[in-house]
Amino acid sequence: MSASTESLILDTRHFFCNTGARIQHIKRFWRICQHAGFFEKMMTFHHASKAKVSWIAVCVILIAVLSYDIRDRYWNDYHKIICWDVLSYYAYLPATYIYDDISLGFILENPKLYGDKFWPQGTPTGKFAIKTTMGLSFLYAPFFFIAHPAAQMLGYEVNGYSPPYKFALTMSCLFYLTLGLAFLRKVLLHFFPDHVAALALIAVALGTNLLHYATAEATMPHSYNFALFSIFLYLSMQWHEHQNFKFSLFLGLAAGLIALIRPTNILVLIVFALWNVSDAASFRDRALLFFKKYHLVSIMALAFVAVWIPQLIYWKYISGSFWFYSYGNERFFFNNPHIFKGLLGFRKGWFIYTPMMALAIAGIGMMFYKLKGLFYGILVFTILNIYVILSWWSWWYGGSFGQRAFIESYAILSIPLGVFVQWALGKGNAVKIASASVFMMLIALNIFQTRQYQRAILHWDGMTAKAYWSIFLKMKLPDKFNQLLDVPDNEKAKLGLGD
Repeated sequence: MSASTESLILDTRHFFCNTGARIQHIKRFWRICQHAGFFEKMMTFHHASKAKVSWIAVCVILIAVLSYDIRDRYWNDYHKIICWDVLSYYAYLPATYIYDDISLGFILENPKLYGDKFWPQGTPTGKFAIKTTMGLSFLYAPFFFIAHPAAQMLGYEVNGYSPPYKFALTMSCLFYLTLGLAFLRKVLLHFFPDHVAALALIAVALGTNLLHYATAEATMPHSYNFALFSIFLYLSMQWHEHQNFKFSLFLGLAAGLIALIRPTNILVLIVFALWNVSDAASFRDRALLFFKKYHLVSIMALAFVAVWIPQLIYWKYISGSFWFYSYGNERFFFNNPHIFKGLLGFRKGWFIYTPMMALAIAGIGMMFYKLKGLFYGILVFTILNIYVILSWWSWWYGGSFGQRAFIESYAILSIPLGVFVQWALGKGNAVKIASASVFMMLIALNIFQTRQYQRAILHWDGMTAKAYWSIFLKMKLPDKFNQLLDVPDNEKAKLGLGD
């Protein structure tokens, strides 16, 4: 091995192991931004067309996320990055390209070695199934194929789970988040001035639990689906303006991938179908449009199905059937949704742990008067999305920060949030000052509670009102804190008895 190659390997390994130097680089970059007037430009709203404030907002968000990643270096933690649900989302890649057995039979050869890396589900054929669908593995794949030779070159285990793989997957989240923010910015600029788009982007990225799932749990599906929702919104907007083959194809592919990652997210099609539908007449016109453009609708449908073909073939191989339900006794209870607990309860209440979204919901009402063409689509989507998400047996979605299942929908809800922001900025100084204060406090609260959760101060599934207020704005647990918790009974919940 040449001296230059050895030096490169040492430098790269140093990157994985030395966080102090990396943090100093971020601090220096931060000071350079301040010296260049970066943040002053961010606030120069009256010259938004020249300052491109929304691009600055995207940069600020990405710097914040990258600084979190570099500070915490979760890729060096054995129990982070590829863990919990991600074990299943990711399993398709190492099972296929490293262990050469998509049916997971190799697990039986050494259960102790593989037991903490795969969550196999039994099938009628005797083969093992991966619990989740393979959509997220599609998005992981380019970064996996970069990490695989890198791990070998750098002297790490080539097993799919060593630090280079985890680092690559962390960077995949940053890449897709960047893509999502870029497309969402395009959508918001179609409806709002640049500075309103910038504020909406900041609110969604730093004022919600998206921040946590873009950093500490970056490989969970939410940031990826947030990006896909953003792309889907952009494609929907373009299709309704141009109605051509290109946008029909990409819309079908995007919708198929969204559903392949999380099947219930197929609800996003409601927004596309009702785009610019504002009354009964426009609804009839939309139905006629789809009928007249049946060939384009057919292209969308074929593209959607094409994305699912590998999954259907996989299910046929491991179960003997083209459709296989791998979640066992886990199910939805549509006759018993936990709407109040899911929105306002202290265990995982959406508006308790992500109050910024209360402003977005208020913005939906305002859309009837200010952006009626999107009002019905977003309203119907939001109602059904809340209903479906909170009908799942584990309506609190396991150990998580806030209601994580809503995160991808923030791309859609950024539009009513933008309506709210624009309304507030159009009012007198008193309303502007009050709104700005609330806005900043909600972002600060979210960042603080994110840190609480990451330090295990805010409990992952057992919070109660007493527990919440005992740690409110505190970074230290009170005595006998565990006595204030109410941990859910998973087995009762699977029977539909709730918790």
